[in-house]
Amino acid sequence: MITGSKEHNTALRHIAKKQGVKVNEYGLFRGDEIIKCNDEKDIFKVFGMDYIVPELRENNGELEAASINQLPKIIEDEDIKGILHVHTTYSDGTNTIEEMVKHCIELGYSYIGITDHSKSAYYAGGMLEDDIRRQHEEIDRLNEKYNNFKILKGIELDVLPDGSLDYGEDILSLFDFTIASVHSSFNMDEDKMTQRVLKAINNKYVTILGHPTGRLLLSREPYKINLGEIIKVCASENVFLEINANPYRLDMDWRLLKGAKEEGCKFAICPDAHRVEGINDIKHGINTARKGWLEKGDVINTLDASEVLLFTQTSLK
Repeated sequence: MITGSKEHNTALRHIAKKQGVKVNEYGLFRGDEIIKCNDEKDIFKVFGMDYIVPELRENNGELEAASINQLPKIIEDEDIKGILHVHTTYSDGTNTIEEMVKHCIELGYSYIGITDHSKSAYYAGGMLEDDIRRQHEEIDRLNEKYNNFKILKGIELDVLPDGSLDYGEDILSLFDFTIASVHSSFNMDEDKMTQRVLKAINNKYVTILGHPTGRLLLSREPYKINLGEIIKVCASENVFLEINANPYRLDMDWRLLKGAKEEGCKFAICPDAHRVEGINDIKHGINTARKGWLEKGDVINTLDASEVLLFTQTSLK
């Protein structure tokens, strides 16, 4: 029996050969004798390994980790306690805040972070300062109505070409958390784009770096950026990297996550939902995180709402 990627299977066969075992689609053999296995766990036991879940079978260090009992306990669906990064009718979303709240409650979540677009995103109905105040008043009313559920005041800030953000500190200080994202001027050279994003994530009010490479699957390549430098600074500045679960983005790519985690980064798994149905896209982000070796403790929205607020309030630079 062979499972996993081609690279995983080739590496496993190499290990098997060293141990005098033949592996193919018909089973495991020592000489002419078949090695009886009841399930996949038994297969890995033959090689003295812990069970490797299918998502990790990429020859990305999982075989070595399984041999020394150091596989991660990767994140599960039920670990996610709240939804961050959703858009409503205040910008380019289809549903109201209350409709989004009700859907999250139906799905068993305990909080939601509303993140409509900032004012530079005029193409998406970005919010002016008066819109923000009006939205926050509505959130306050809804928090009183749904007292067993928490609505967080967030925003998706455009990272402007010079790295600045849409609002001054008087407005930025009103939010519980923020997401900073590049939505324009994608054709900058690598150095300019890197400096642009670094300036944004060094802003003390930025909590999460949204869709960090800007890719749109099958339609737009990632913009040029020194992602290694971005990852290091996000780790040092306590800025979370977004795993954008929208199926058109899936950004960050799972191949980047293990290295970013090793650099000390933490993450936010977000659906980037523009309608109630989009909240369910969170599952794509969880699957991405699992392939990237992430555990519950690596992801901010595995925390309770009170813990998220405590973190964002105490991590101001």
